[in-house]
Amino acid sequence: MELKKKKKTTNQQTSDSYSSTHYAYAYYLEEGSPLARSHTETRQESTMASSCNRQYFLNPRLSLRLVILLWTVMWAVSAKERAADIYLRGEVGGNVTFHCPVDKTRTVIFFYFQIKNEFVNGYYKTKDITRPVWENTRVDCNETAVHMYGLNISHSGKYECIIQYADSTRINEAFIELSVTANYSKPTITTFCDGENLSCLVTCSSHGGYPRAKMIWNGPMSENTTNHMLTIVNSSEVPNPVTMMFNSSSTANFNCSNGQLTGLSCSVGDVTSDVILVCTPKVPPVLSNVIVGFACVVPFVLLLGLLLYCKCKKRQRGQATMNGRTVNGGDEEAIGLNTI
Repeated sequence: MELKKKKKTTNQQTSDSYSSTHYAYAYYLEEGSPLARSHTETRQESTMASSCNRQYFLNPRLSLRLVILLWTVMWAVSAKERAADIYLRGEVGGNVTFHCPVDKTRTVIFFYFQIKNEFVNGYYKTKDITRPVWENTRVDCNETAVHMYGLNISHSGKYECIIQYADSTRINEAFIELSVTANYSKPTITTFCDGENLSCLVTCSSHGGYPRAKMIWNGPMSENTTNHMLTIVNSSEVPNPVTMMFNSSSTANFNCSNGQLTGLSCSVGDVTSDVILVCTPKVPPVLSNVIVGFACVVPFVLLLGLLLYCKCKKRQRGQATMNGRTVNGGDEEAIGLNTI
């Protein structure tokens, strides 16, 4: 009785597996089509075989042989019907083409392209398909291919190619897994230091990337860098509910007691920020006041010197003019005396 019950469970699993595998395309076909008849007859034959052969399970040896034979046949059939998985990559906003494997020496009756039992696109040689297709797709009947445009993250997943040839009722399946990615924006860095530059809070952020990725801090790997005691204060990867892309950011606190840190940057994915300086020494207040005072005095001194220079030049010109008049007057008087 235990063997009989076990066999019944195996038959139920086989039937359920068959139903789930062919559910996606069975409802596309009309009653009476070759595929529909094949599907119905297969289920009937499976039921008849299940009821007629139960007596053999009373014999353990026959039961074991039948199970081995059944497993071998199922493995051979599945290996023949399903091709190896294909992997495809695309970027957000870009385009991809799904090339479903097909035997070009045979005539294709129908070709369905779907994901998770949702019809995407396809064609039927003898009738029109009335089901709606994805607006961003176009099917190529000659190449058994589907072109997809304007990719976004939601288009990622495992797609199924379902093909039937004219000379057979067997269904040929192939799976193409699409992975859609998005490049993160160039990280931007903002720095806020306290009044004495004893510590600096540095934030690095980037947006619009996929898949999820952490922000990484980069710097010269030396003892001086370690002494700066970089402490991660906050780190987050927040998805956008509409685009499903991530915004990645990280905030770190730097101890500036060991002086200036050079060559600091951050990166996420394949993108790196500009290199910046952190903990730049601050000018002392006294020296700062001296510099400001000097900067104010110098222009005044220069202006005063220019005025004095101009005044001196003017005085020298006046003296030269008066001296010239005195000399000329003496000459005229001398000439007059000589004439008398």
